[in-house]
This record gives sequence, C-alpha cells and structure tokens, in this order.
Amino acid sequence: MRAWAEALAVDWIAAGFDPDAFWRQTPRAIQRALRGAARRQRRAMADAALCAWVGAHYTGDALRDFIASLDDGPKSQLSPEAMGRALEGMAQKMAVISMDEYRARLRGQA
Repeated sequence: MRAWAEALAVDWIAAGFDPDAFWRQTPRAIQRALRGAARRQRRAMADAALCAWVGAHYTGDALRDFIASLDDGPKSQLSPEAMGRALEGMAQKMAVISMDEYRARLRGQA
C-alpha cells in the first residue's frame, strides 16, 4: 500500500468509519466524510468548551435558566386559528397542480 493511501486509511479509521468500507469509497466520498468528521470534532470541542465555561460561571438558578434556554422547541404553540391562517397563507402561495402533474413531477417527467 502506498504511504498516502495508508495515511488516508488511518485517518478514515481514526474518524470512526468502518475500515472495510474505506476501499469501497471514491476519493471524493472519502474527502467529504473526513471533512464532515473534522467538522463534527470541532463542534464537539466547542460544545465541551461551552460546557466548561458554563459550569465554571453559572450556578443554581442561573444554570437551570441557561439549560432551559437551550430547548429548541417552540416556546408556545399556535392557537388553532393562528395555525389555520398560517396554513392558508402558505396554500395561497403554492401553485395548484393536478394529481397527474404531481405524479409526473415525482417521476421526473415534468
């Protein structure tokens, strides 16, 4: 095995990918996967740094408030009337098509 292929295979394995899958990848797929793994590692390191900082600076109620602020969900649900208005607004902006046109689009024939 050439030195560059060996180094790339080691990087592939170090990133947590299946060693046997390495040889079934194209160079572009390997590059994309390794870039994604590097991005994931940077994000994990940033998350760890944030956790360390928050742990050192927040206590008690401030920590609970911070954790509560991380909730990704909506803070309150829309009322049925507001939801209806939102859906009507979206529907008005959408083009009207027949089922045959829809099926043709799904098949890539439109």
